[in-house]
Amino acid sequence: MCNGPIGVALERHLLAYVTTCHILTSGRHQKNIHLDRTYSLLTSNNVQVMLEIFKLLDIHGDMTLNDVQFLAFMSHMTDLHSVKDIYRAFDVFDVDGSGSVDFDEFYLLCCILIGIKDGQEKQFIYRHSRTVFDLMDEDGSNAISGEEFETYGFLFNFHGTAVRKIFNEFDVSGDQELDYKEFKMFAMACIDKQVELEREDELREARKEEKAMLKDKQRVMKEMKTTGLLTKEEYSEAMEESQADVPILEPRKFNHYCSIL
Repeated sequence: MCNGPIGVALERHLLAYVTTCHILTSGRHQKNIHLDRTYSLLTSNNVQVMLEIFKLLDIHGDMTLNDVQFLAFMSHMTDLHSVKDIYRAFDVFDVDGSGSVDFDEFYLLCCILIGIKDGQEKQFIYRHSRTVFDLMDEDGSNAISGEEFETYGFLFNFHGTAVRKIFNEFDVSGDQELDYKEFKMFAMACIDKQVELEREDELREARKEEKAMLKDKQRVMKEMKTTGLLTKEEYSEAMEESQADVPILEPRKFNHYCSIL
């Protein structure tokens, strides 16, 4: 153990760092924290959890995170491997240009990360379109350029050539910029896509359950045939009926502007 005030401070910072790494790498909090489905925000209890994580990261005790602390957090909590992208995100969430991220800005970041984890990033964009618009409008021009859209699209899980396609689809005026009205249209399309995806997931789960039930039913009928409880004709007829009972999953139907999201 180190002695003296400097040694105590170093020990405290080391303990905070080890504890933080344990929390982040265990994934315990990340898996259990979800956004409220109605408002796409964290509940008060989850805000407290994020505040504790923030305080652990804040080894200087000034309720802010510098770029190094931000890099450590993002490296553990996201699949971003590019330091350039992480620093780019730091600049976005440093809303007031102070050179650090305070808890309000950190809270917004966490909401977006959790939304992406839960597949609710489009719901978040829809519910908080003005906030998202202001984040992506780096130069404060009240419009999002194609470059800004491509640069910061990764924050909302938009990657590759799809980013430019999305931008061009909603650039109604053709001026290579999205104003807020155009961006709002984009947000509404996002929520349409989200609803369709959720419906498709429900249908897929129902189909999976039906297949499992069919498999069990066929196994029982096969056993009954083997033991002589069903004749060959009865077995064949029962198998045909069981196949006819399985519903067909509806094909995906997306609006042309949603299919590229």
